[in-house]
Amino acid sequence: MTDGTESQVRRWGRLFAVVAVLRSLADPGQPLPGADAFTGKFVPAQRINDLRSNPYDALLRARTRDDAHWKAAAAVFRSLPDLLEQGPLPPTGTLGDDRRPDFIAGYDAQLAQFKEDFPALLK
Repeated sequence: MTDGTESQVRRWGRLFAVVAVLRSLADPGQPLPGADAFTGKFVPAQRINDLRSNPYDALLRARTRDDAHWKAAAAVFRSLPDLLEQGPLPPTGTLGDDRRPDFIAGYDAQLAQFKEDFPALLK
């Protein structure tokens, strides 16, 4: 997943991707956020909360779907500890133009990994 040297802001971007992908796997019709989701100033934790997707609840909902969605959701859920092994993700404050690219880079990197791992489920 990560090499342990990523910034805290980039790890927030990865965490956002994990929660967004879990929601997408659990709830048909929930699109993955695009680049337009990261405009203006925002607080990473609030942006994750705005997804309205608890990872545990999403995992349970994915369990009721087909086997492919369940296995993908379980793998995505298991990626959460890797993000936290590098240390806690305390609030980073508001992200503006200076730190937003780092958040987006983390989101894009994590999303690319999941799309590579589950190409039939994530487009």
